[in-house]
Amino acid sequence: MRTQSTIQILRCLTLGRYTARVVDGELRIRGPQPLAGPLPASIRVRRDELIDFLSECCGGVWPPAPDSDAYNVLRERRKSQRKLPWRPAA
Repeated sequence: MRTQSTIQILRCLTLGRYTARVVDGELRIRGPQPLAGPLPASIRVRRDELIDFLSECCGGVWPPAPDSDAYNVLRERRKSQRKLPWRPAA
């Protein structure tokens, strides 16, 4: 079994209604329920990658800050998904 990628971890956080934040170089995760026990192995293994990605592309937070590169990419992706690839029957 392979560890999850950084993006897969962030998607899981979103699905669970968790947020992530980099505070003083440390990863902080909050959500509707506190995480019990140690962080899951996939997050521990990718902690440095998560911190780097959040810091460099997301304004230090997940979901991404409105002025971040990741936010702009997600916004453009949502716009393109709204366009119908076909015309409905008249």
